[in-house]
This record gives sequence, C-alpha cells and structure tokens, in this order.
Amino acid sequence: MTETRVDTRASGTAVGVFNADELEPGGVRAVQVGRVGVVVVRKRDGSFRALRDRCPHQAAPLSEGPLRPKVISSGPGDYGISEDREILHCPWHNYEFDVDDGISPTDPKKLRVACYPVTVVDGVVTVHMKGKAAE
Repeated sequence: MTETRVDTRASGTAVGVFNADELEPGGVRAVQVGRVGVVVVRKRDGSFRALRDRCPHQAAPLSEGPLRPKVISSGPGDYGISEDREILHCPWHNYEFDVDDGISPTDPKKLRVACYPVTVVDGVVTVHMKGKAAE
C-alpha cells in the first residue's frame, strides 16, 4: 500500500499506513510516518495502537519484539494475565511497554515511549502525528 497523507491543519498530519486486514490480532508492524519510525500493534481485541518504534534504553526497534498479555498481580505470589492490557517487549534487553499508554510497568516514572492516536478510515489504519514529527 502507498503511504497516504492528509493535512489535518491544526491537529497535524494523518497518515494511512496499511490496510487494516493486513495485520492480524496480536500482530506488530513497523512503519515510517514522516521522520518517525512507528510500531503499529493490533491487540487481541482487534483494536490498533501506535508507539514510537524506539526503546528509550538503547534505541532498539520495538517492532522486532513480541507483543504479549500484561502480567498482573495483587501481591506476592499472586499472578494473572490481563484480559485487556498488552505489553510490547524490547528485543534487546526485554524492557516492557504497555501499548495503551507507552509506560513501562517496571519503571513508570522514568521509562516510556511516545504513543500516537490511531483510527481506521475506510479500512486503512491511519496514524495521527503532530508538530515536526509529522513533516
């Protein structure tokens, strides 16, 4: 699919990156949006998320890491799998990032990646960028 750009004026640029049916639930895909590498993920529920495709630790491409359900715990020895939260793992050192907010559950105050709004417009996954990143 050819990249499609739509000028949304004050809100930045919306870029169609691929057809929605090209990525199955649980899938991960690297795309370029303007000057920014972006990883688009499709959660188990079929919804899409977009994050910067760069781990803040040592700049590894997050698109090369696995997407897994988030492990949750109410205390020591009590572990479960989240029904609706998913984690993207860094392929180099296994840093983790929640795909809904870009925050690392292991160090939420210091480790995070940028997230970008995603819509599906006429069957095309569209990432919305603002500012210089959209150029």
